[in-house]
Amino acid sequence: MKFHLLNLYIWLSNGKRRKIEFQPNKVNIITGDSLTGKTAILDIFDYCLFASKHTISEASINERATWYGLRFYIQGKTYTIARRAPKEGAVSDDYFFSSVGETPEEAPSATTSGAALKKALSADFSIDQDAKVSFGGSMIKAGSRISLRYFLLFNTISQDIIANSTVYFDKQGDSRYREALPRTFDLAVGVDTVSNILRREKRLELEKKLKRLIRQEERISKKSELFREQITEMTRKSKEFGLLEEDAILEASLATLKDMIAREEAVEKDASSVEYDRISSEINKISLKIRNLRNFSSEYEKYKKSLSATSDSLKTIDFLSQNYTDLVRTSIFSDLMGALADDQLKIKREIANKTPLDSNVTELVKNLEASRAELRSQIEGFPQGAETFRDEREKYIFLGETRAKLDLYTDQRDSSPEGAQSEISSLEEQIASQEIQSVAELRSLFVTVMNETTQNYVEKTAAALGDYANYRTYFDYKEKRLFLKKPKSLFIENVGSSSNDMFLHLFMFLGLHEVIISNNIPHVPPFLVIDQFSRPYWGDKEAKKDKIDSPDVIKVKCALELLNGFVGDVLLSGNEFQMIVFEHIPEEYWSGMTNVHLVEKFEDGNALVPDDMF
Repeated sequence: MKFHLLNLYIWLSNGKRRKIEFQPNKVNIITGDSLTGKTAILDIFDYCLFASKHTISEASINERATWYGLRFYIQGKTYTIARRAPKEGAVSDDYFFSSVGETPEEAPSATTSGAALKKALSADFSIDQDAKVSFGGSMIKAGSRISLRYFLLFNTISQDIIANSTVYFDKQGDSRYREALPRTFDLAVGVDTVSNILRREKRLELEKKLKRLIRQEERISKKSELFREQITEMTRKSKEFGLLEEDAILEASLATLKDMIAREEAVEKDASSVEYDRISSEINKISLKIRNLRNFSSEYEKYKKSLSATSDSLKTIDFLSQNYTDLVRTSIFSDLMGALADDQLKIKREIANKTPLDSNVTELVKNLEASRAELRSQIEGFPQGAETFRDEREKYIFLGETRAKLDLYTDQRDSSPEGAQSEISSLEEQIASQEIQSVAELRSLFVTVMNETTQNYVEKTAAALGDYANYRTYFDYKEKRLFLKKPKSLFIENVGSSSNDMFLHLFMFLGLHEVIISNNIPHVPPFLVIDQFSRPYWGDKEAKKDKIDSPDVIKVKCALELLNGFVGDVLLSGNEFQMIVFEHIPEEYWSGMTNVHLVEKFEDGNALVPDDMF
């Protein structure tokens, strides 16, 4: 990605315009006194690039400004973005934009909104509008779009964190950016790509669809079994009502019932329907009688078989009679044997004789079948499909229930298992075709590269690290922090001073940008703002030293040489990089460093907004 800041503008309320100019491929230093507005430059940069709240000093700067603007080069184009100054703490959504870098002398007029401008600028950051956050949090929802502002976390080291021992990225006190960092880090450093994210989201979508389809198939399978049981029970009742023949198989029974219901629904009501109903009802009554008689006859046969079995059990009586003289007899023996012999004789007669009951049942069934055949021949002369159960409420309700169950059963059968299996197979093939890079493997490789890269910075600044000069760097991926540890040790060391923490911050950010540039990752601009890296030696604005102690001067120069050398190495590799540094240190500290450029000195009345401009 190509990027560098050209100018920062402040349009003042008196009609004047403040302009600061930066050079590309340089360490641009603004040095000077405290309370002159150096840090506000970082605040203005953030505000112009769509900040939802601002931290620009009100008393000396914001109350005098009407608009703030940036002119910068990006991907072969020069843009100017300006934003109306906040009023009473409320940020503005009025933006001016020039796609050719035009910058008005007088205060701009609003030409667009922040949302529209951010969407347009996202393309220059190579952020696909379809790229979404893969996992959510309390502030950022899963599936929300990735903002270009998340990548700007890699471009600033504010004075609040430069010497912090635990926090390495700005805005981590803001829940949104605290959640954004782990959600976009892989994309920022090249562990993940937009195309890989989109393929992963596509696979997740397909996997969810596959799971739904499998669960649906399981439910349908269970319901099909239940419907099968219900249909079996329905045909049983239909046979009891005489609607179906007793020996009709299931599929034929369903076809008969469907045809009967279709005729019933399609019948045209006329005068003949009453007679049709009477005959049809009589046929059903006769069919029910025939069924009951046959059932009775079947049960009677079972009864006679039971008698036969009982008779077999009494055959021992014959044996006892034949061996009468050999038995020991009591006083009741003769009576008992006589009673058993009489019962045996009765059972044999019952089994042997064809009773009138058998004949009567058979005759009745024949007569009823003849009557039913006669009635069926009569009904053939009527229009087909007449309502069968109009005069029999219970049967009419039964037919309605039967129709509903048949419809459900048909729907279940129409849910073709073959079709579902085909769709499942298709989804499985689509999932297998999604070639997704392993993020876990690339993360491990990234950590290795970061350790190698930052170790090189340790060697270059050995004079400033003292006892830690021979230590090894260790990048903790989970915490997004850089540590020092003894060679071959498994334990992380507590470096114990803000000076060492400052160097670790520089090592980590330079390492991140070196990896990003080497792998041509398009989302993070090659640009870094550092606010007062000399703070551990110079002090803050409340307790500022008059001058830096001699041993600490060496450390500050080491840091400057590190930054100067980083820019030189990037340029030798054929790439570009720009730094903007806010400092208190004097100009002689970077004497002879070819990649350092003094932008302005904020001293002797000069400031971000000088008093003499008013």
